[in-house]
Amino acid sequence: MFTIHQHVAAQSVADAQARPPFPFAADLKTVAFRLKAGGWVLAALRGANRVDHRGLAAALGVGRRDVHQLTPAEVLADLGYPLGGVGPLPPNGQTRTVFDALAVAELDVVYCGAGRPHRTLEARITDLVAACDGIAAQISQGHSGSTVL
Repeated sequence: MFTIHQHVAAQSVADAQARPPFPFAADLKTVAFRLKAGGWVLAALRGANRVDHRGLAAALGVGRRDVHQLTPAEVLADLGYPLGGVGPLPPNGQTRTVFDALAVAELDVVYCGAGRPHRTLEARITDLVAACDGIAAQISQGHSGSTVL
């Protein structure tokens, strides 16, 4: 099950909090990274949480210095996503998606980026993880470890 919603452009977490009718508690933001060895990673976690860079690196089997967070300009140039449009669906075969294990365990339906700042994807998180061929790992600050789904 999935639905694409059209709405006024949202380009930040603050915009997402103010964006009815989507419940912010079920917001899944996506942060983009480049791997030193090549390729990209999309880290999907609850909107209010921050990425634990060491946890993300560990989940990918690389060192912390091998993972570089992209700027909005780099996200657009490298992945084609404008500010506010990043979602967990990989735009190419060189991109992996890592979902925060706590979000996967605690949420059922999530709302996330769908490629453009004026679109939101509504989906069951288990379906989203499967569609992305994603892994679940504890990537929110304060947690560590990983689980392949």
